[in-house]
Amino acid sequence: MRLGFIGPADTDADALEQAAKLLICDFEADAVIYLGEDDALLEFVAAHESEDNEHPIEQRVAQVAATGSPDDIEDVLRKLRGALYLGKLRIAPPPPTRAMEMLDDRIVLIVRHKSTIGEEDVINSNIVVYGDAGELMFKRFGPRCFFSPGPLDDGHVGLLDDQSEAGGVVLKAIDLSGDVWWSEPIQGRGAKVMVAP
Repeated sequence: MRLGFIGPADTDADALEQAAKLLICDFEADAVIYLGEDDALLEFVAAHESEDNEHPIEQRVAQVAATGSPDDIEDVLRKLRGALYLGKLRIAPPPPTRAMEMLDDRIVLIVRHKSTIGEEDVINSNIVVYGDAGELMFKRFGPRCFFSPGPLDDGHVGLLDDQSEAGGVVLKAIDLSGDVWWSEPIQGRGAKVMVAP
């Protein structure tokens, strides 16, 4: 599984679309989690929702292929891209709610605000992802790590990948041109051994 992360875009819906396209189309993310809720998200969703609920997009594609103008074709292609993006885009829950994902045997805790993370959350997670950092951030504390892609205008997104060539789960920071800035293996939970006295 590949799980992408996009930091808050504030009012820049175009940057949000570029980041979603990068993670979904270029890096083949199975799901992308947006770590904010703002005007950019509302505009992005409004631009990609289908206004025509009576006719499925597949039927509209067939109509446009047969008789459509170039503008009609562009409109249908935009809606198809939007359906792909919206189908894979998730939104981190509002505070104080948390989301959990599993990749291989790693537990990923996802929050919008770092202040909502409790000690028990950290103990039970391998990686904590949050959206309110001022810049791209990665810190490792023993077997656990904290990650934030930072605000989207900082120019980075994140990708957790359990299908990497290196094996295991790898966290990547990617700039918006598609270059991987760094890559870190994420330690698994491992076997717990108990010794009786």
